[in-house]
Amino acid sequence: MSGKRVRLRDRAAERLLEMILAGGLAAGERLPPERELVERLGVSRTVVREALNLLEARGVVSIEHGRGAVVSGGNPAAVREALSALLRVRARSLLELQEIRRILEVEVAGLAAGRAGPEDVRAMREQLERMQAQIEAPEGYVDADVEFHALLARATGNGVLLTMLEPVVELLRDSRKVSASLPGRALRALEEHERILRCVERGDARGAREEMRAHLEHTSRDIREALEEEATEKEGA
Repeated sequence: MSGKRVRLRDRAAERLLEMILAGGLAAGERLPPERELVERLGVSRTVVREALNLLEARGVVSIEHGRGAVVSGGNPAAVREALSALLRVRARSLLELQEIRRILEVEVAGLAAGRAGPEDVRAMREQLERMQAQIEAPEGYVDADVEFHALLARATGNGVLLTMLEPVVELLRDSRKVSASLPGRALRALEEHERILRCVERGDARGAREEMRAHLEHTSRDIREALEEEATEKEGA
């Protein structure tokens, strides 16, 4: 396949994802017929088929004989793919994801405080030590940050919460790298994680919720600042 066709396929796949999201298509719903997709995307039938095959490989759609392309049931990989497309389409989606985190993770912290065992606390402590050791290395710092939040969710013993949070938290890796690179932010976030863990360790559910809420509010503010700086740089370019 030529490089040009690969680019056309990838662009068509991204636009199909946007179509699914903008149209609010639920699992099991059909995409428009192939002929209509060709007209709407302005590409050949071959490119449309290749784009649909790519989305099927990613778990976003399934191609059923006699029905065409159907939105898949929403496994975590498909959710992550759809959210990733949404982030590319609308920058404000980054802040919307932060709202989801505030809705879910504040309660996660409270539940973890009531349910975490010594092994859970020890594992979270190891991630804070990694964050401390790699505070000047955004990649390693962010990996430890993401893992801390995943361990917090696991400590609730609620597999549904963990599944819901996984694609959201993973998608925020890049934004975390940006916010962590702002002066003083990485150290402040580390201290906030430490306060959350102390509450979890002593079983203080209310305190854990309050500390998580404060941490996520600060993170949202950092993301807004980073987005504003990025927009200013683009205007000046």
